[in-house]
Amino acid sequence: MNKKNETIKDWLRSPIALPLGLIALLFVYFFGMHQMSTDIEGRGSTIATWLVISWNPSNDLLHGYVVPFLFIAFSYQAFKVMRTEPDSSGRSGIAILLLGLLFFVASARTIQPRIALIGLPFLISGAVIYACGWKAGRHMLFPAFFWWFAVPVPGLNQMTNFLQVFVTQACYYAGSGLGMDLINTGNDILSATNKWDFKIAEGCSGIRSLMALVMIAAIFAYYTQEALWKKALVFAAALPLALFGNFCRVFTILVLAECGFEDFAGGLYHDLAGLFIFFPAALGGLMVLDRVLNPKRFKKKVKVTQKG
Repeated sequence: MNKKNETIKDWLRSPIALPLGLIALLFVYFFGMHQMSTDIEGRGSTIATWLVISWNPSNDLLHGYVVPFLFIAFSYQAFKVMRTEPDSSGRSGIAILLLGLLFFVASARTIQPRIALIGLPFLISGAVIYACGWKAGRHMLFPAFFWWFAVPVPGLNQMTNFLQVFVTQACYYAGSGLGMDLINTGNDILSATNKWDFKIAEGCSGIRSLMALVMIAAIFAYYTQEALWKKALVFAAALPLALFGNFCRVFTILVLAECGFEDFAGGLYHDLAGLFIFFPAALGGLMVLDRVLNPKRFKKKVKVTQKG
């Protein structure tokens, strides 16, 4: 207990405590207290308030509520590693910090909170790099830029419409190849023989879980891969794995409906398929890719002993 108190006191006495404290206060004021935009009813709104309101089902951003807690956890892990790094220059942090400030100024001038949130990681990482040096501060880059997963992307559903069509058509052709009588219209699949009276529409064959899977892939890539190209490859694999996971989900619903379990397929199974089919299939793909990229890590070590 005494050692812990001494560590806290040593940190408070360090030269970086004051600048980091001032930066934290400025951050709390401009993002949590300063009213920069207005809501529909004409009331003043802070950037933090605007962000939390945007975490709603219509934006497919309910995972945004998890981001602040993950940021704290990742920052804690980063600070533990930062303590082991040697001293280095933090001048590069000034440029990163200024870039974040430019984003905030542009946000204030255009009354677009999203622009300030895009610049938020630059403010966080730039401040830490300036105060702690590049070698130590670089470990805060991932936690800082992880905030981007909480920022709403305008027109995401429209941009991913072709992915929804791809999954729907893949299920249609796979089902037709197995002898199912199906009708495909856009993002919908219908039974041509009226075996089941529900249709698999956009909400099921779509890509609603894409952002959540991309977020998981980013965490998995950062903490399991060492080389930068491996991190990038695992992260990029989130898109095809999302397609694969959605295909498994929709196709199993079709199979159950064709087998006469249309009530179960359109009810309980439909609601739980995302949790028990989509994510296991996608996460399993990430683990397989990890084994392919790092075969030496998974090789079993066999000890050979010779009897004298």
